[in-house]
Amino acid sequence: MKKQKIGIDIRAIGQQRTGDENYTLNLVKALLKIDKQNQYFLLTDIEEIEDVKKKIFSGAETKAKIKNKNVEITPVLPKSKLFWTFFGLPRMAKKLDLDVLHVQYITPLWLPKKTELITTIADVSFKSFPEFINKLDLFLLNILVPLSLRRANKIIAVSNFTKKEIINYYKIDSKKITVIHNGNAGENFFKKIKNKEKILKKFGIKKSYLFYVGTHQPRKDVSTLIKAFLKLKVEHSQETEIKELQLVIGGKIKAHNYDPKIDKVMKEAQDDLKQKQVLSDLIFTGYIDNEELPVLYEQAEIFIFPSLYEGFGLPLIEAMISKTPVICSDIECFQEIAGDAARFYKAQSQQDLQKAMLEVIMKPEVKEKLVQKGTKNATKYSWEKSARETLATFIS
Repeated sequence: MKKQKIGIDIRAIGQQRTGDENYTLNLVKALLKIDKQNQYFLLTDIEEIEDVKKKIFSGAETKAKIKNKNVEITPVLPKSKLFWTFFGLPRMAKKLDLDVLHVQYITPLWLPKKTELITTIADVSFKSFPEFINKLDLFLLNILVPLSLRRANKIIAVSNFTKKEIINYYKIDSKKITVIHNGNAGENFFKKIKNKEKILKKFGIKKSYLFYVGTHQPRKDVSTLIKAFLKLKVEHSQETEIKELQLVIGGKIKAHNYDPKIDKVMKEAQDDLKQKQVLSDLIFTGYIDNEELPVLYEQAEIFIFPSLYEGFGLPLIEAMISKTPVICSDIECFQEIAGDAARFYKAQSQQDLQKAMLEVIMKPEVKEKLVQKGTKNATKYSWEKSARETLATFIS
């Protein structure tokens, strides 16, 4: 088969954009590992690419990959998002004579005729929960996503749920959409990590803890998690397992599309004498570096994912690979990805979440069963498998 020139939009790498960055970084690493034949152009909006190189490659691997010459990190200007996508990217595709261009969500409106356009869609949450998106973002998404879906030659959906949502909202031919699940965890989860206690100390973690990591957008429903935790601490303060419990919330604080309900819940807790006394057990870490993240998963008593809408939910699998029991909302996507390996609760129900937390904390046999099932479930997913299926989509 003829050697293909494949361009991949890697702007998410280095931007602390959680899900987007994890997907792009892990997929690219896996593609470069399994495919030595095709030529890859990794397209970014960063002129100084050394930090991007460090994330994609490491040590001797960097030299080996560069020597192999099947990969090139290529800055594309101008940096402005829309100009980059609609002007810079098509010009670079023409200059590089690309056979394939892979992006996420928004595609260029024109490309050279020979360039096949593929877009990955993680979710269309803005259609199900438009009230959670600011007006300008919603306006642009409602215009550009349907145009991109019709413009793309092929669409990759990260779950069957996402494929169903795309068909439901946009009436796209199902044959145009390929479902390729994400992997289970990045390379950082399989390295031996020293100084675990130092990492926990850095974030002020002194006790056993519950863990959440992700954005603080409204659809993540972090406010319900905080309410359930504070109620649990107050109502079961006599239980040693609860008294010594912290809640660690990872993710950039006050980032784009931050949920104001979080501030409201915190203010209400400040005004409640009993809840105010346990607020010190609530920790907001800010962004967690990839090298530190596996420690926070592994050392947690439970990972909790309260989201109201996801396309895949990679943190579920990251927790399972870390042998940490998972509690999550009962949304359709989570039921697809987690199967019977999580303790589900009714989405948005603070009372049901509190009940689930109490059950898993106080019943070791429930916790152990979740760990066993989660470890088994995580083996169904791998970035190598995702990369092989994605490569097949590129060259078919």
